[in-house]
Amino acid sequence: MISAISEMNGKSRVRHNKLFRILASGIILALMVVAIPVTPTLAAEAIQVDPDEGEIGDEDIEISGSKFDAYYTVYIYLSSSEANLGDDIDELDAYEEVERELTTADGTFNTKFDVPYELTEGSNPEDVHGGDYYIYVTYRDSPIEASAKFTVINGEIKLDPDKAAVGTEVSISGEGLRQGQNITIDYDEDYVDIVSGDTETDSEGEFTCTIIVPESTIGSHTITVTDESGNKPEAEFSVKPKITLAPTPAAPGNTVEVSGTGFTESEYITITFDEHRVSTNPIEIKTSHKGSFSGSFLVPSYTTAGISEVKASDSSANKARTNLTISAGISLSPPTSQTSPGYVGMELTVYGAGFIADSTVTITYNEATTVATALTGTYGNFLATFTVPPSVAGSHIVTATDDTNTLTAVFTMDAKAPSIPVPLLPEVAGTVGAEAYFDWKDVEDVSGVTYTLQVSPDSDFNTIVLEKKGLIHSKYTITEEDKLDPTGNKTPYYWRVKAVDGASNEGEWTPPGLFYIGSSWTLYIWIGLGVLLLAILGFWLRRRITQH
Repeated sequence: MISAISEMNGKSRVRHNKLFRILASGIILALMVVAIPVTPTLAAEAIQVDPDEGEIGDEDIEISGSKFDAYYTVYIYLSSSEANLGDDIDELDAYEEVERELTTADGTFNTKFDVPYELTEGSNPEDVHGGDYYIYVTYRDSPIEASAKFTVINGEIKLDPDKAAVGTEVSISGEGLRQGQNITIDYDEDYVDIVSGDTETDSEGEFTCTIIVPESTIGSHTITVTDESGNKPEAEFSVKPKITLAPTPAAPGNTVEVSGTGFTESEYITITFDEHRVSTNPIEIKTSHKGSFSGSFLVPSYTTAGISEVKASDSSANKARTNLTISAGISLSPPTSQTSPGYVGMELTVYGAGFIADSTVTITYNEATTVATALTGTYGNFLATFTVPPSVAGSHIVTATDDTNTLTAVFTMDAKAPSIPVPLLPEVAGTVGAEAYFDWKDVEDVSGVTYTLQVSPDSDFNTIVLEKKGLIHSKYTITEEDKLDPTGNKTPYYWRVKAVDGASNEGEWTPPGLFYIGSSWTLYIWIGLGVLLLAILGFWLRRRITQH
């Protein structure tokens, strides 16, 4: 029994020792984890290229690298193919070793390379063109460790013309770009449309296309052509000021619209006509932020038929000139049209040019009514004024003749009808005398108005018992000879009125107004009763006086 107990105690000690060893081992391992420093993960290699663009054949392009292995030779390549880190350099279609350099003790390097003319290595060697390329750095017989983009500036564009006005077509021809590449055109970094010609380079990397110069200020602007690879040759284009006139030709007194482009931004414009400054509309013309403006002026009345010069100048002394042909003819001021008609009684000025010098010109309205005469000057021009006579709406011919030359202009008369008068008297359903009084509010019209009054025994005015036309006042009293027959209070009369302006435009009738005419014998009875009452009153007063 004693031996059995001893055996049990021995087994227990073995188990305790084993647990102790396991626990001790765990503690030691934990202490080792704490005591042993963790080795940091090394950052990836990096390179920098300065500048990051250059032309073919450029020398001394700087490239620097860091975080490479110390004292290792790095190989630097230029390629047209885009690759990922870890790819093998010899898998690329075309590349060229441009430099190799030994790294320093801290894993850095700094060297220079030249932009090659061709890429001679790879499965598909090629000449270097403009566009985006890639710099790759490897160790010997190792994959790509670092990369950077590099733009090769190549190609050339020519402009024809290289100096012109806004709106001009400019031909752009280019060469030295990559073949088969879509191209876009920028004007001062703003996209412009290709209106004709090539939209991509041919097999030789060449193209020819046309753009239209966009709105822009005077001076130098940059035109850039960009292909898909990033190549972007550019050229300088110079904008010249320009003005245009409309209409042309024009006669003395005509309004001429003037617009300009290619001037200095936000400056005031002066317009001269044959070196004489003229008034403009608006009074102060100012260019936009893109150097454009618009306005108008009147051709001076003293102008003779022929060619005159119009000039626009900005505050910086930039100027543009153009010729205006002054035709033989007459013009009216103010001008009229369907949208801006004239009216009866307005004063018109007639300007004429191209007539016989020192002669009498007769001016007629509708070829029948002489409205003015004028004497021409030394150069055959004249000025006259007249008042537009009453005439119907629409177009009317103004004619000027010196018995040898006959020229015409068109005057447009207002076609707008006057408004409806507002009836005042007689009151609705009122009773008036046979010599009734009618009244209504005045109607205003630039051509002046007259009124037409009608009275009828029916509301449809099928029978007219009284009509007065051409009334110049907004009232009318029926005369003795036109007095209306009395109807009593059972049978009414109806009245209405309308306005007619000096251009014969007729307004709408007023709504029919109902009224009654009292009997004349009733009036006489009341008069007789009044006389009788006065006689009785007089008799009574005399009697009272006699009694006292």
